[in-house]
Amino acid sequence: MGDEAYYELYGEYVSLRELAVSVLVSTALALLLYSLSPLIAGLVKLQAAGLSVMLGAIGATLGFAVSVFLTRVKRVVNEV
Repeated sequence: MGDEAYYELYGEYVSLRELAVSVLVSTALALLLYSLSPLIAGLVKLQAAGLSVMLGAIGATLGFAVSVFLTRVKRVVNEV
């Protein structure tokens, strides 16, 4: 599978570098939207408390969607 070391995680093989990038992307987007929630709440005249949690979850989901395209599939299929 190349020069990079891969680790088994929940039955899938992942590279530590790609896993770290995926975690950083998801965390950054979640924190960015969470941090911007008071500004966005002021624009749409809503309370920031509930909106901040929702926007943080949306940011994490968007981060996951971006990470899907950044990582390569590394499955090992054994024929019997």
